[in-house]
Amino acid sequence: MANFKGYLIRFPKSGKLFPHELIAKDNYNGTPLQRTEIKAYRDSNNLLHRTTSPNYKSKIEFTTVDKLSLADMQSIRSVLNSSWDNSQQRKLRVEYWDDELLTYRTMTAYMPDITYQVKAITKNDVKYNAVTFTFIEY
Repeated sequence: MANFKGYLIRFPKSGKLFPHELIAKDNYNGTPLQRTEIKAYRDSNNLLHRTTSPNYKSKIEFTTVDKLSLADMQSIRSVLNSSWDNSQQRKLRVEYWDDELLTYRTMTAYMPDITYQVKAITKNDVKYNAVTFTFIEY
């Protein structure tokens, strides 16, 4: 069996895991080792010629469970805020389960802007709709 250790995402700087119980499992998408074409063209015989970069990039995208509480959001933000290499750029290192190689890999990534949608508020709590997080390798 592969060396799976029971988590999908860990941040090496802080050593913290993204709270896996808050990830909607049917919405976790890993796209490891994406290829980038440096040059691609079709010749006069309509045959495809490709020059592919040897530097592959990964992308992780997932949605949280619905109805996140304020405590859930504080837990997520605590993990992220302690893991930035550069908070202005939202740059961080992400250790993730690579489903193509069936092992853990670490990438330097950035996290695009996030939209937070409030579902309900009470005197002491905020409930959020599911939130999408994306980590894109540099």
